[in-house]
Amino acid sequence: DASNYLVTDSICDELYAEKVVLGFRAAGLNVRKLVVPVMTDKSGETSTEPSKTREVFDQLVDEIIGSGINKNSCIISLGGGVVNNICGVLAANLYRGITLVHLTTTTMGAFDAAIDFKQGINHPLGKNLLGTYWPASTIVIDPTTFRTLSQRHLLNGIAEALKHGFCQSRELTDLIVKPLAQHGAGKLRDPEYLE
Repeated sequence: DASNYLVTDSICDELYAEKVVLGFRAAGLNVRKLVVPVMTDKSGETSTEPSKTREVFDQLVDEIIGSGINKNSCIISLGGGVVNNICGVLAANLYRGITLVHLTTTTMGAFDAAIDFKQGINHPLGKNLLGTYWPASTIVIDPTTFRTLSQRHLLNGIAEALKHGFCQSRELTDLIVKPLAQHGAGKLRDPEYLE
């Protein structure tokens, strides 16, 4: 029976983790929860970016290896882009690669980090300097989780989606921009638009 690890941040821990862990356990999975701290950044917004470090990565690795893991174990991220990235690096490195599942809760995760193969953590000399390419086997995106996000955190993900649109598709760019132009910033709170 493989041990599986749900890695979340302290905000998602309060909002969703208990329900998610109970659901996995009800399905017969052995799941342990690990929590990454959320901090307040210079703007007063909450952020997990300060936790995207080698130190936090090493702490998680030590906890996981110390608690038991095998090649059939799974790393499950529950959170936004930073948690998705940390979990991607964990999954790629433990046992030289184990299953990765993303349960992403932010627009940054949904439109960038969870759907991308690039997994990275920060180094004191720069952002995302340590990492790998490791795809998630499953990605779950529930736009209703975006209701808890601040305007800034909503816009971070929209900016990533726009970047993809500008580089890849006029149609995607129009799908993002036209509703905002027609209905204003309030559209950012519309789950159908975000989906």
